[in-house]
Amino acid sequence: MRLIIGTLGSSGRGPLGCAASIALLLAAGAGCSGSSQEGPSDGGPHGGSTGAAGTSSAHAGTTGTAGAAATAGTTGHAGTTGTAGATGTAGTTGTAGTTGTGGAAGAALADLGKACAANTDCTGGTTCLLGSGKSFFGTDGPPNGYCSKSCSADTDCGSGGICADISAVGSTTPMGTCFQTCTFGGAAGTAKCHGRTDVACLHDYSGATPDYCRPLCTQDSDCPGRKCNLADSLCADTAATGDPLGTHCVSDPDSGASSCASFCLAVGGASGGTTAAANFCSIPCVIGNLNACNAAGTGSLSSGGAHGVCAFSDMTAMQGDIGFCAQECDTAADCTDKTDTGVMCDTSVMSVINHGICSWG
Repeated sequence: MRLIIGTLGSSGRGPLGCAASIALLLAAGAGCSGSSQEGPSDGGPHGGSTGAAGTSSAHAGTTGTAGAAATAGTTGHAGTTGTAGATGTAGTTGTAGTTGTGGAAGAALADLGKACAANTDCTGGTTCLLGSGKSFFGTDGPPNGYCSKSCSADTDCGSGGICADISAVGSTTPMGTCFQTCTFGGAAGTAKCHGRTDVACLHDYSGATPDYCRPLCTQDSDCPGRKCNLADSLCADTAATGDPLGTHCVSDPDSGASSCASFCLAVGGASGGTTAAANFCSIPCVIGNLNACNAAGTGSLSSGGAHGVCAFSDMTAMQGDIGFCAQECDTAADCTDKTDTGVMCDTSVMSVINHGICSWG
């Protein structure tokens, strides 16, 4: 089982790493091995045959002829002793059987990763992880539910799933749970993660873990009756505190921890440079979801907290893949991060989202 679902903020499970190229990786662990089988071992030592006994009887001598004085007959010679039989040869030792290999994954679980409100919404052996529940890390639930099943190895999740540990922080007992796999940068739209706008296809750039569909929220409206905990992008009773979207930030180079409620995003400089042009608090989101990030829509930016749109992403990302929230603006004055130089309001997307997005030259 692998540990691939970490928090996206600074609550202790490992932050979401975001470099200038906006690379994404949670955490990966070791896979699971197959069972072994013992082969036959019926070959044992066999005894050899017993040798034949030799002859041992003597022949009597002939009797002398009677005479005036009879002479006694000659005594016969003793018989020759038989030769002992040869010792039998030991049998050949049997050869040990070969170790068995793990079984192959079965057919894909059709409902794995689908939205649900009850177990009856999930078929094929899956059940519903509720948004109102505490299946994730002992505290949180996936927005709008997630059809899944318990597992101890990837093969338990069928050909289209992987097994991940989502046990509580500090727990010594793994809680294996199946997640649907996907292809980051591949087919877009409804073909990816059931077309959900609250589930993103995540990519492990190291290649240690397959791409998989990870549920995430960006705002409280994604979690009816609960809060969107931006520290791990899941629904919780209490949301993490921290700086909101758009605030300038500095992240720890090792842990990724920052003052952000979610995480600190570094945006690269001009001409693909690796030096960050800006570092600001962002939120993971699903590319193509225009209602994420507390988007203002046709409304005003002056009320309702920081507003944003899912605008930043890896260059290879497609609809349904993981993206990152950018703060909305009408002018540069609306952008919270004025610490990074060259701030401007990019209004080229205004025809799509009704506002611009904060950018840096």
